Amino acid sequence: MPLQQLEFADLRDRYPVMAQALDNQWLPASLAGERQRPTTPATAGAEQLAAASAELRRALVNSGTLVVNRAYFLNNEALYANFLADADHTDRRAFARLLNDRAMVPFLLAERDPAERPLHLHQGQEIRFTHDQHVHRMWHRLLEDEADPACVRLSWDDTANVTATRRIGEYFSRNVLTLNRLDPVLLAEDLDIPPELADRMRRGILTDIARWAFDQGPDAAITRNAVYQHFITRPGTEPYEQLLREGPEIVPAKQLVDLLYNIGVPVAAGITAATPPLSPPRSALQELTAGLDDPVADPESLGLLLRGVFADALHRAVDGPNSYGGLSLTDIVALRQEEAWHDYIAALGGFLRAGFAAGRVPSPDEFAEATRRIARLHARMLGRARKLTKGGGYAREINLMLVLESPGIVLHLAAGEGSLVSGSLDAVGVVAGPLVMRLMFKELRSAGRGGLSHSITLPALRLRSLRRDWETMLRAYGGGPRQARGDLLANEADQQVGV
Repeated sequence: MPLQQLEFADLRDRYPVMAQALDNQWLPASLAGERQRPTTPATAGAEQLAAASAELRRALVNSGTLVVNRAYFLNNEALYANFLADADHTDRRAFARLLNDRAMVPFLLAERDPAERPLHLHQGQEIRFTHDQHVHRMWHRLLEDEADPACVRLSWDDTANVTATRRIGEYFSRNVLTLNRLDPVLLAEDLDIPPELADRMRRGILTDIARWAFDQGPDAAITRNAVYQHFITRPGTEPYEQLLREGPEIVPAKQLVDLLYNIGVPVAAGITAATPPLSPPRSALQELTAGLDDPVADPESLGLLLRGVFADALHRAVDGPNSYGGLSLTDIVALRQEEAWHDYIAALGGFLRAGFAAGRVPSPDEFAEATRRIARLHARMLGRARKLTKGGGYAREINLMLVLESPGIVLHLAAGEGSLVSGSLDAVGVVAGPLVMRLMFKELRSAGRGGLSHSITLPALRLRSLRRDWETMLRAYGGGPRQARGDLLANEADQQVGV
């Protein structure tokens, strides 16, 4: 059967979205800090996989068509785990259905067929990605036996496509030079770091990156891998190992570099780029105030620029960090047939198309009203999602956990279960510091079924001496809670922060 060849204009009415969390370099902030430890293994842990899998489901719920870089099907386990030989047969069937229904559409950069080995372009040359040959064989089998996806390119004319894809690399190369010009106060707010750290990062590592990029020359293609190797990842390691250098500025700098990298294709394609909750929003790039080298020349271009920032803000305001980690792919296929889901996606796409047409920018009142209306539709849709996960005669079991957290240590107190501690007292300072308390409600899973969960963050307390007060708390809970396996924090993708 001939390949269904699409360009992005063909997806305009389906509300196409690209999700940053499907980038195989994405790390939730809490897990990114773990990758700085000298003893961290060079492999992704179960928490990281669970977070990425939950974000895949979020993206499928919150888009009409989820556009996925074809390489991610081969190098992101959150995707390829659904079609390997040992995958649950219902998940594999649902995954193929999502491809066949254009709920997921592979984006081909330079390839002409989804079964080809993946490519990327570097300085005009095609370079093949390193990937697992077994995964590629299973992907090829899925395409032969079950899936017939439509694929999208910037252009199916190879000459025009080379020009278009080169602009994606140029976008990153040009703008990585401007990261040190971001306003430190706004940067601190978007990255959730102290203003002093934001300013130190701007004058330090971001300026070092800008100087290094400038020294490469005006025609050099600056790649994210090169930025990683020079400034982010641990010397002597490869970027795919995700072993990070030490220092408080490394994780937020990586977050900025990743955010810039991941909006390149959406900017070129004119579609929405969705950032994951509790990762920095697109507004962290300050696209409207950064003094871009290429000033916007016409109202329509300005409208497109603003639409991208507004779209991400709208997603985050309406959806929040609700957990989708418990939805099976079969649940999502069923949800996407529901009227409530169609109404929600139509409202999202309709507002973003009409609100920014011909350079128009909605007023704050219009944006607030659209957010309220879409939030109501979202709540209705989420209610249907919860009912779908219940199934016939399924009784929900909710587990309650109190999480106490300070820098370097986390205590999990579960109802009816033993306590778990992540981190250690050795990592806790003797100075004053915050104690964050979070109530987590988790729907327990049974065989073949997932559960939705959320959490509420309570107002933080300030402890006069972190180490002394934590010693007192640990003694109060039996003198020694069990150490959490892997010393990992809670699932970033499965948290809902209360306000």
